[in-house]
Amino acid sequence: MKFVIVMLDGLRPDQLDDAVTPNLAELSKIGLRLDRHTSSFPSETRVSSAALATGGHSSAHGIIGNRFLASGRSIDGSSLSALLTLGSERGGVLTATTIGEVLAAHGRAMLTIGSQSQGSFGLSSWGSWQAGAPAFWVHDPSKFSNNAAVRRIASCFPVLPADERPARATIERVVDLFFSFLTKAALPEVSLLWLSEPDITYHMFGLQHPTAREVLHEVDRQFGRILAWWSEKGEREGVQLIAASDHGHAIIGEKVSVLNHLQRSGFKVGYELTPDVDAAITAQRVVNIWVRDREGHLLTEMYHSLSEQPWFGVAFSRKAADGSPLVANTLPLSAVMAEHQRSADLSFVLADCSAANWNAPPDAVYYDGAYPIGVGMHGGLSPHELSSLCILAGNGFKSGVAAAPTSIVDLVPTILSSLRLPLPSTVQGRIIHEALQDRGDGGQYDVEDASVSIASSARRATVFREHYGRRFYLRGAAVTRLAQPKNDRRDANPTQLST
Repeated sequence: MKFVIVMLDGLRPDQLDDAVTPNLAELSKIGLRLDRHTSSFPSETRVSSAALATGGHSSAHGIIGNRFLASGRSIDGSSLSALLTLGSERGGVLTATTIGEVLAAHGRAMLTIGSQSQGSFGLSSWGSWQAGAPAFWVHDPSKFSNNAAVRRIASCFPVLPADERPARATIERVVDLFFSFLTKAALPEVSLLWLSEPDITYHMFGLQHPTAREVLHEVDRQFGRILAWWSEKGEREGVQLIAASDHGHAIIGEKVSVLNHLQRSGFKVGYELTPDVDAAITAQRVVNIWVRDREGHLLTEMYHSLSEQPWFGVAFSRKAADGSPLVANTLPLSAVMAEHQRSADLSFVLADCSAANWNAPPDAVYYDGAYPIGVGMHGGLSPHELSSLCILAGNGFKSGVAAAPTSIVDLVPTILSSLRLPLPSTVQGRIIHEALQDRGDGGQYDVEDASVSIASSARRATVFREHYGRRFYLRGAAVTRLAQPKNDRRDANPTQLST
């Protein structure tokens, strides 16, 4: 049994259409579509890359955002060199064991081909390229691998256009390299192909723009080449084909600057903890704040200044020494599987626009960053950002539609189990028993509502979660402004949450 995983960056499952994405629609008819499949949190690409590699959330693997702070310095996760300041090529960058490391330890191989950022590629293939397995980062094939097959194949292709947007030739190169590899070498146990579209185009135009639909159709055409090979040959040879996305997309409805707000309010805030800065911030859909020496009084003042704003959504803080959230009236980061030694002291998701404007489109959200209003964005807790595509096909999987909750972190344990390889202790996902042909109904569980809320006199914040198979699955979040003042209270005791 072998696996070919095709990641379609940013593809929201409700974008599938018989006319625009006929090949993905065909696979969903042949295979098993996971109807309630979600991203990890925050729903950002580098976090998803690490989740796909490790089968764990950020609380396990430690990549807590696309950009975050470590030792007071800003780490840009798109840069491999920046990530390597967290550790080395052999350990410390990720704090969880990867599927690449498991395969290498058992004499198996993993082929990785990707067009995403250098940092994302390094994370998604972590433990594989270090072991000498074939790893093609299409922007610079020599960057990650001295493998003979990589050197021989990559030299046959011209250099790609720099920073191509939309990335049509770039995603075509991923598929071209895959087929070139097949002519030169045997397919390894696991192959991961990562196409950086339609995410790039969604960030440029939104989801409904004609160019976005054209690029989505091109993504589907490239996937169709793989589907044709699998239908003609791969399926007969026991290859399991997985088409998935790392996250969905919302639409930027309004823009804010949290940094400007805090500076106008008198706080000494910057992007790194320099001597003249008391708190450092990263912001896009999720805003993370680190304060010097984790000073609780300063955090509380900042929280009160922020929480009065219409764009302030659900807030989280790391655990204090007594196990309670560091900031009162926030949920613990563990409620969204995001408590890690690298975590920010205070994190909050920017709200959905409908929280302040009932006339806003249902997928419109507040955003802090450089992208313009009207384009796609992700990272937060809205269902549009969390919702992800996943279709499993092959003789190892059932067909139809699976309604049970699943997540990107469930793929690693499912694949390793199918290959009869051990699961690392850091895996937080589960084996998707209900998807496997040889597992019968052994994975059936009752789905329980495990939502958590916290209320103050002015607002109630809720994270919608489900508990299934001894795991928590995120479904969204909401903030309600309370019409009648109430005494500050907690609807659920965060210190007793089990994640």
